[in-house]
Amino acid sequence: MPAGGARMETRPISPAEDVRPGDIRENEENFQDFQRAMLNILEDFDEEKHWLEQSQSAFLNILEDFDLEKDKVAKAYRRIEAVNKELEEFAYIASHDLKAPLRVIDNASKWLEEDLQEHLTPETRENMNLLRGRVGRMEKLLDDLLEYSRIGRTMDEQYAEIVTGSAMMDNILTLLSPPKGFTVAFSPGFADITVRRMPLQQILMNLVGNAIKHHDKKKGRIEVTIDDSGPRYAFAVMDDGPGIPAQFHDQVFKMFHTLRPRDQVEGSGMGLAMVRKNVEVFGGMLDLESSEGKGSIFRFTWPKRQRIMKVEA
Repeated sequence: MPAGGARMETRPISPAEDVRPGDIRENEENFQDFQRAMLNILEDFDEEKHWLEQSQSAFLNILEDFDLEKDKVAKAYRRIEAVNKELEEFAYIASHDLKAPLRVIDNASKWLEEDLQEHLTPETRENMNLLRGRVGRMEKLLDDLLEYSRIGRTMDEQYAEIVTGSAMMDNILTLLSPPKGFTVAFSPGFADITVRRMPLQQILMNLVGNAIKHHDKKKGRIEVTIDDSGPRYAFAVMDDGPGIPAQFHDQVFKMFHTLRPRDQVEGSGMGLAMVRKNVEVFGGMLDLESSEGKGSIFRFTWPKRQRIMKVEA
């Protein structure tokens, strides 16, 4: 208490007296900053909204284009199916109807030879044999043409048959029956594999058969090897024959093409074409290493899990 006993009088301070002018200006500035920030956010929101609308429109356009492309693909697929059907019909005609006159020619030549046997000269006999040889060649060509057209299209029970590599190796040797003087050696790896018999057996038979047929000597050696390359097998068929000049590496895989005259080597010229088509249709890759006078090596890969590429005409 103050001296003299006098009492000090106190009163509360009002809120208005506690606020300073500087505080009011600061609050106004903060509010203005807040307003500007909100306006910026709204502007950004409008831009994002506009961008989303554009993205949605672009996506709808993509879907429309996709539907159009899908329709084009469906139409193209139907056209391919129609062409494939026509090809099958042609192949049937080539296999059956075109063979009929060939059989007539073959039979007629035999009948003529029997009826005129006393009057035939060595030259006429040779001509008759040549005629029948041409008929046989044409029949083989039609058979190979039919088989070529069916690669990847027709699958019978042979394609479902599972065999060991050893069994397939024995089948190939039995069917080819290599002539005396020729050795066909399979690597030990064949004993460890199990595969679908067809068309792998046909591919190896064609390659080994070609190596024997086109060999330039009476003796030769063909080696067939296999390597396990993870998801696929790597096969190689090597021979010690005359080799293939580099300029013919592409041509040997074309239909009806042979490097030697058919009078020297009998064949339709379809063997390697069928090999390449089979390998590619079933998901493998084929390669040729060869030079003149140094033999040939045909290498191809073969998927362990078969996938058949859609064949287009």
